[in-house]
Amino acid sequence: MKEESQSVTQRLYQTLLSQNEVLSEIISQQQLLHAGVKLKNWEQVERAVAAVNALSERFSQLENERTALFTLVCPEHASDIYEVSRNLPSAFKRPVMEAFHQVRQKLAVSKIENDVLNEYIRITREFLQGVFDCVLPQRRNTLYSASGAVVRARPESVVLNTVI
Repeated sequence: MKEESQSVTQRLYQTLLSQNEVLSEIISQQQLLHAGVKLKNWEQVERAVAAVNALSERFSQLENERTALFTLVCPEHASDIYEVSRNLPSAFKRPVMEAFHQVRQKLAVSKIENDVLNEYIRITREFLQGVFDCVLPQRRNTLYSASGAVVRARPESVVLNTVI
């Protein structure tokens, strides 16, 4: 039983290390994505989005594995890292906790990268909407949805002979 417990613990530790590696790659790709959007390098954006999607799928698989291993280690409190760590062999407690905290830190960094990109896109969209409202005054009319809510007119196809 002790060997089996050690094997599960080693698998858990390896899973956390793998999650850390995948998250590092995701953060790197998110930064490339952000740079691609700013530089309007759409090929780079497309590659970064594909890479982030593949890495996210891998992380999701690792997260399912981690959750299953937490349940094996501590079935009654599988969602509480501190309870799980109490059931680990003493040699693994600290490394597992450190790896788990690194995963959580990298998840926070990834969320911040996402938020920064979303905010940049929101600000750019609002700016462009303002430009289109000024350039295309006929589109300033108020439109309403079927439920009566005001709908913001979206610019249709516009051809410009200059780069904005």
